[in-house]
Amino acid sequence: MTKKSKLRIMVNDQYLKETFEKIYEGNFERLFRYAFSMTKEKGIAEDVVSDVFANLWDKRDQLNNIREIGFYLNASVRNQAIKTIKRNARIPLSKTKNEFTDDFTIVDNIDPENLLMGKELEKMIAKVILNLPPQAGKIYQLSRNQKSNEQIALELGISKRTVENHRYSVLKKLKEELKKYYKS
Repeated sequence: MTKKSKLRIMVNDQYLKETFEKIYEGNFERLFRYAFSMTKEKGIAEDVVSDVFANLWDKRDQLNNIREIGFYLNASVRNQAIKTIKRNARIPLSKTKNEFTDDFTIVDNIDPENLLMGKELEKMIAKVILNLPPQAGKIYQLSRNQKSNEQIALELGISKRTVENHRYSVLKKLKEELKKYYKS
C-alpha cells in the first residue's frame, strides 16, 4: 500500500469518525427517551441506544446508503428495544414483531412540544368548561361520556332540543376560545 492510499484511508476514517460523532451527539438524547418510553428502565434504554450506535459504527462503510438517518435510528432503536425486551422476558415471547410495532406506533409519533401544547390546550378547555353555566357544563361532560342527546335529556329531565342548544353553545364557545388560543 502506498503512502497516498494510507493517507486517503486515514482522511476517510477521520471524516467517518466526525460524521458519526455528530450523528451520535445530535440523536442520543432523543433516542434514549424513545427507548426509555418502551423499556421503562434507564439502564436498559441506555444499552439499547448504545447497541444501536455500536451496530451503526460496525456498518459505517454503509452510511452513505442510509437516506434518512433519523428514521433509520428510530427503527433501529425500536427493533433493538423489542429484541432486548424479549430477551429479558419482560413481555411474553409469543408476541410477534407486528404486535410490538402496533404497541409502539404511538410512541413513534411522540413529540414533547406537541405534548406540552396538548396539556395547555386541555387546561384551556377545562377553564372554558368551568366558566360555563352549570347546566351547560353538565351536558358537555355527559356528552363526552358518549351519551346521546336523548340519554342526556332523560337523565337531566329536560327536552332533547334544550340539550342540543346547550351543546351548540358550548361548542361555539370552545371554538371561539380555540381561535383566540391559536392567534396568540
